[in-house]
Amino acid sequence: MGELSKDNLLRSWKEIASYLGCDVRTCHRWEDDRGMPVHRAQGAESKSPVFAYKDELDRWFQGTFKNSNPSAERAPAGRPWLKWAAAGAIVLSLAGVYFQFGMRRVRRQPADFTIDGSYLVILDKQKRETWRYDTKLDDLMPESFFRERFQAMRQVPYDSFPSLVITDIDGDGGNEVLFAPKRNGEQTGMSWLICLDRNKKERWRFEAGRELKCGERTFSPDYRITGFVCRDLNGDGQLETLVFAYHKPDWPCQMAVLDSSGRMVGEYWNAGYLSYPAFGDIDGDGREELVVVGVNNEYKGGCLIVFDTRRISGASPQTGKYACEKMGPGSELYYVTVPYADVSAALGQAVVGLSYVYFTGNGRISATYSNGVYYEFDFDLTCAQVYSGHGYELDHEKMAQEGKVTSVLGDEYMQEFHEGIRYWNGAAMVPEPSMVRR
Repeated sequence: MGELSKDNLLRSWKEIASYLGCDVRTCHRWEDDRGMPVHRAQGAESKSPVFAYKDELDRWFQGTFKNSNPSAERAPAGRPWLKWAAAGAIVLSLAGVYFQFGMRRVRRQPADFTIDGSYLVILDKQKRETWRYDTKLDDLMPESFFRERFQAMRQVPYDSFPSLVITDIDGDGGNEVLFAPKRNGEQTGMSWLICLDRNKKERWRFEAGRELKCGERTFSPDYRITGFVCRDLNGDGQLETLVFAYHKPDWPCQMAVLDSSGRMVGEYWNAGYLSYPAFGDIDGDGREELVVVGVNNEYKGGCLIVFDTRRISGASPQTGKYACEKMGPGSELYYVTVPYADVSAALGQAVVGLSYVYFTGNGRISATYSNGVYYEFDFDLTCAQVYSGHGYELDHEKMAQEGKVTSVLGDEYMQEFHEGIRYWNGAAMVPEPSMVRR
C-alpha cells in the first residue's frame, strides 16, 4: 500500500493520467494489460471510483519500463517525457498502419472485373476481389459481353463502344470504374452511366437523354447508352467522358461530354445514330480534333463530323421534322454526308451510314460505309478517293442478278458516290469541300 498522505494520493482517472502524462484511455489499457496499481473505493467493480498512490505508480513504472528513469525525468506538472514517448509510439504505429493498409490499398486498386449474376465484381491486378456492386438487374448481360466491351473501342458497326472502363479519370493516382450496364435483350444499354471510386463510393451518375420536340413530334426521354469513351478533351490533365446514347426506339442521338466530376460540359444532338469516334490533329495546331461517323436519317446516308474537342454543342443541320427545337446550331468544324447507295435500297435498308473511321498512315481520314464502300478524305475533308470492298461487290452482283439494281460497277459508278458527297457550310448543303461558317 502506498503512503497515505494528501500529497501522495490521486483521486480520479483524470488525476492519474495527468500525473503520468498520458490520456485516460492509456491508463485503462495499462491497468488491464500491465497491472498498473489502481484502487477502487467500493471493491473491485470496474465502474467504482478509483484512486492511486504516486509512490506505487513510480515503483510500478520503473519496474515495467526498465529503460526509463522516471525520477530523473519527472516534472512538477507530471511526466511530460511520457507524452514524447507516447507521441513516438503513435507515429510508429501510424507508419505501420500506412505501410500495412495504405500500401495495400494502392496495390489493390481496381484493375479487372467479373460478373456474378446482378453484381459487377471488381478485382485487383492479382485477380483478387476488391468489392462488388449490385446493379439490381436480374438479367444483366454475362461477363463475356462486357469483356468484349472492356476499356477499348472495337471495330463492330453500331456496337463499337466500351461499356466498362477502369482508369484514373481525375489524376489523383487512384482508378475509377465507369460502368454502363446492359440487360439481356436490350438493343443497346440502360439509360445510366455510373462512376465508382476505388472504394466503391458512387462519384456520380449520368442519366442520358431528355424530352425533345422535333418538327411536330415530341420524343420521350427514353434513351439507352450504347457506350462511352474516356479522353482528355481540353488538355487539363483529367479525362472527360464522351457518352453516346440512342433514343429508344427512334433516331435522335445524344453525344454528351462529362467532366471528371460527372458534370455535363457539352452535348451534341444528331438526327441519326453516331457509331464511331477517332482523334487526330487535322489542322496542324498540335491539338487533337474529334471525328465522329454515323448516319443521318434525313439524308438516309452516312455522316462524318469534325469537332474542336473543347467546343461540342448544338445539333446537326436538319430541316422539317428532323429539326429539333431549342438546340441551336452545332459547333462542328465540318459536317459531311455521303450518298445512299442503290444496293442499300435493294437490300431493303431504309437508312445506312458510316460505321467506322480511322486515320491512315498517309495522312488521310478513312471512313467505311456500312455495306463496304470506303471513303478517303484529306485533312481539309476533300474526298481523295472512293472504292468498293469485296462484300459490297458481292451484294451488288446478287442484287443485279435478281434485277433489283441496274447499275454497273466501275469507275463511273464510284464517281457517282464521289459526286454525291455534300458539305454543310453553315447555310446549305453544298458539293464543294467547306468548313462550317458562322
